[in-house]
Amino acid sequence: METKKKLMDSAFKLFAYKGNEFSLSEVASEVGIQKASIYAHFASKEELLYAVIDREINQYFLEINEHYRDLKSMFFMIFNYYDRSQTKLYFWKRLLLFPPQAFAQTLIAKIHILSEERFQIVKDIIRANMKEGIIRNQDPETVAASYMALIHGILSSVIIYQAENVTIHLEGIWNNFWKGIC
Repeated sequence: METKKKLMDSAFKLFAYKGNEFSLSEVASEVGIQKASIYAHFASKEELLYAVIDREINQYFLEINEHYRDLKSMFFMIFNYYDRSQTKLYFWKRLLLFPPQAFAQTLIAKIHILSEERFQIVKDIIRANMKEGIIRNQDPETVAASYMALIHGILSSVIIYQAENVTIHLEGIWNNFWKGIC
């Protein structure tokens, strides 16, 4: 089981930095095994990549969706998730911008469903906050779209600029957003 995890971790990193262009020979070399030994765990590169992508989708959505308390905690949890590993950010950007076509009907569709569920969670929080008078009354769909656009814009900025130059401003960015919707 340890070898299987190492194979998946290696493929995760290689996909993040090289996309689908990585080879099983590179995976085997990183793990310190012969290429043929990979087949004891995965029938093909596609099966390995499918397992890697599915694991990451589940970890990301489970971790954030099960531990948020409010918009602010979700905001910071998302950045904390990526802050632990720049590789995670590259992995997700590559997956969303250049998804392996073989998985478009399955894993990419799963991401869209889970993203839509997250968007609904955000709208529900916004509606509840409006009802309590925490957020001023406005279109919850627009506020939710702004919230998600803010997050995705910052994540892109982390790639373009040094992560430290962006993440040190997260509290201020959050405060500006919050003041704008309250």
